Amino acid sequence: MDDRWLGPMFENYVFSLGRIAELGPGGCSARVGPWLCIDAGLGESAFNVAVLVGACEVGALHTLEIAQRWFDGRGLNSRFDLRSWADEGLIAAAASAGYAQWWVEPALLLDPIPAEFSYPSGFETWVLEGSADADEYCRLDPEEYDHAFQAAMAERAMRMPGCALLIGAHEGTPVARSMANTTGSMVGVHNVYVAPSHRGRGFGAAITAAAILAGRDAGATAACLEASELGMPVYLKMGFRKLGDYVVLGKDPPPPLP
Repeated sequence: MDDRWLGPMFENYVFSLGRIAELGPGGCSARVGPWLCIDAGLGESAFNVAVLVGACEVGALHTLEIAQRWFDGRGLNSRFDLRSWADEGLIAAAASAGYAQWWVEPALLLDPIPAEFSYPSGFETWVLEGSADADEYCRLDPEEYDHAFQAAMAERAMRMPGCALLIGAHEGTPVARSMANTTGSMVGVHNVYVAPSHRGRGFGAAITAAAILAGRDAGATAACLEASELGMPVYLKMGFRKLGDYVVLGKDPPPPLP
């Protein structure tokens, strides 16, 4: 394991999770004991997150209860995002307390960022800059929320320091999107999506590369991401390697994957 990147990778992960609270209309976050607790303000448990950012000064079960009480007080279901390489005791305690494993997200690293990437013929990308771009960004995937609401969130995100939203188009038609969050020497790649009718043509790797390069332009020398089952083969082929897992736990029933 490349231990020197675990800290910057996790710092980027926490930074990116913290942005969730800034996007929803009623979102908020709070430092609660050793936890960063995030209420996305969206009414969905998959986006209400507790992540450990400080030292545990009490037993594992009591540490879990600190965050759980905060969410219970707000009437929210939530999830715990725990690191396979640092939070083993909490993962075991959560299982013994009846929390279920909702999913596991492999944590991947690309170091160093390559000098260049190749793109499919006819593929181009750009960083969102205004309302028209935000509208295109939100039209790419099946709508989970009202379109105007999604577009408003995209407009807020594109104006956040360290954050870049990108669209990829093939021969002028938008087909993919991604997000880059940069913290120091690390860029985190998120929200990679390719329209189903355009998959299998290299656009996923291309829009991921565009996010990585946006981070490099902002000063990053390495990239990280959490891989889905669909994206894992693509990222490994690009040169990413696995450093560990983020284990996501919560109370039954688990929500759909975000």
